[in-house]
Amino acid sequence: MSIRGRLLTLAIGGVVPLLVVGLTMLWIVWGGKQQQANESLEQQAELAAVVFERWIDAQYQPLRTIAAYPEERLNNSSSLDADLKAALAPRSYWIDLRVMDAGGKVVAVYPAGGESLPPGVAERLLEDARRGIANVETDWTRGEGRYVLALAAPTERGGAVIARIDGAALKEPLQGITLPERALVTLLDQRRRIVYRSQTPESAIGFDLSDSGMLSALDKQSTAVIVVRSSIDNVERVYGLARVGATGYSVMVGVPSAVLYAPAWRQLTFYALVSLVVFFCTMAAALLIARSIARPVRLLSFATEQFGEGNFSARAPSEGRDEISRLGASFNAMAERLEKREARFAELDRLKSEFVSGVSHELRTPLTTIKALTKLLMREGLSEEKRREYIETISIECDRQIDLVLNLLDLSRIEGGVFRITHDRVDVGQLVQSVVKSETRSAEKRKHDLAAEPSGELPPACADPKALRRVLSNIVENAIKYTPDGGRIRLSARAEDNEVLISVVDNGRGIPQEDMPILFDKFYRGEPAPLSDAMRGAASDAEFLEDADVSGVGLGLYLGRNVMEQMGGRIEVVSEVGRGSTFTLHLPVWRNGGCPKQAERNNGDG
Repeated sequence: MSIRGRLLTLAIGGVVPLLVVGLTMLWIVWGGKQQQANESLEQQAELAAVVFERWIDAQYQPLRTIAAYPEERLNNSSSLDADLKAALAPRSYWIDLRVMDAGGKVVAVYPAGGESLPPGVAERLLEDARRGIANVETDWTRGEGRYVLALAAPTERGGAVIARIDGAALKEPLQGITLPERALVTLLDQRRRIVYRSQTPESAIGFDLSDSGMLSALDKQSTAVIVVRSSIDNVERVYGLARVGATGYSVMVGVPSAVLYAPAWRQLTFYALVSLVVFFCTMAAALLIARSIARPVRLLSFATEQFGEGNFSARAPSEGRDEISRLGASFNAMAERLEKREARFAELDRLKSEFVSGVSHELRTPLTTIKALTKLLMREGLSEEKRREYIETISIECDRQIDLVLNLLDLSRIEGGVFRITHDRVDVGQLVQSVVKSETRSAEKRKHDLAAEPSGELPPACADPKALRRVLSNIVENAIKYTPDGGRIRLSARAEDNEVLISVVDNGRGIPQEDMPILFDKFYRGEPAPLSDAMRGAASDAEFLEDADVSGVGLGLYLGRNVMEQMGGRIEVVSEVGRGSTFTLHLPVWRNGGCPKQAERNNGDG
């Protein structure tokens, strides 16, 4: 799995359980708050039922008082009229008050001549009275929206004291109840018809709810809560239901669900939105982190693959200060070192190939010359002069072979750490003359002017004569080789600051500045610099020609530097393209006690 996938899995694995737990807790909180709201609404309905029940009891009180009269007094209509009048006087909503015996005959009524009870109402009230039950009946015979409450208190003989009350009186107790915002109170009679409904048009009075199923929750309990859409105004409400004692009436306190549950729902919604924001922020953070990690890692992986396939210029991103950037920087540093090393190996491989080719050439050319001259010497009739010339040429070519072999042996000894030199007294002037003499023939082939300049009195130098001769001869041979035909080469020697300096000056093409740092490297063979305009312009006078042979194996200067360092000296070179080069050998002066380097070694041994 990729880093992006792992981070996303980690983020989802960490956030989703928390989100689920959080939402579960929110749902539990929501359920608790909903339960609290429902219980509060149920208590409001129960309170309204208690208020209405107490109001009914207050209306029953004078009826029970009259119903408790002795039978003689209940049968005395003249005295009852005064009692009924006294009971009715302070109650403005009462319509009339009457006493009926068990047979349904009106014993007394006040005010006299009032309306008789509608058929059915009196019978039901007397039936309950015979069983000793006080009852409330609703009389809807007055027309739509108009109703009368009939209250009956039973007497000992099965009769009843009945009072009729205007339905408008129900507003008095129920309007005083403190309700939640936008709540309404509905009072239903025994037949599930509305006798009171706050905040509603008068047309709702008398509305039959027996088929709505709203009160089915009260079939087995005294209080309940139900969520239902009203068939009157089509508003969904949460209704708290309560029975009003034994009257058969019911009270409903309804609050729109949007109002009742709004605070809890807003809180739940807020928590849910916060959880979702946290979730998406976590996902975004995981994606950003994955991008900040995965992209550099992917680029680093791509750079590694490219590097492994041989593209040594491939680099990883290294911007920034994080661990991936530091890893990229380390990779780039390693890649640069490997690229340089690979380039160096390629260069060494090229130099090795050139070395093998050069050695082959250096061996084949002299051997070819020796073989050809040997065949000529075997012929009869050669003059003594020709014979001597051929023999000298063979000797020179043999010396070249010996020098090549010695150079290869010296290379092996230097790299093996077993190269040894001697420190002897060397006559520098004599050595310079000897080298000029031995290289004159090679210089003449290229039409060079090779000579040693007068040096005057020189102190002896401390060096290995044979090794110093080979170093100086190699420098002169390079001057002959890399100076166009017809050039000028001068050797000189002088004393300076306890050193003997031997200089080889040519007027050849010079050495390019970019080749100077690697001039003394092993197997290095410089390419001749192009002819300058001054050289080409002066070609007719100086007789400069194109180079003849610049072959070699690239060991001369490398061995020369190592030999000079072991003799306690050094080689300096100054060159300018188009004007020539100057190689200077610095050698310590021979003292009476020998070479300074040898004396230091002896003192160290002592």
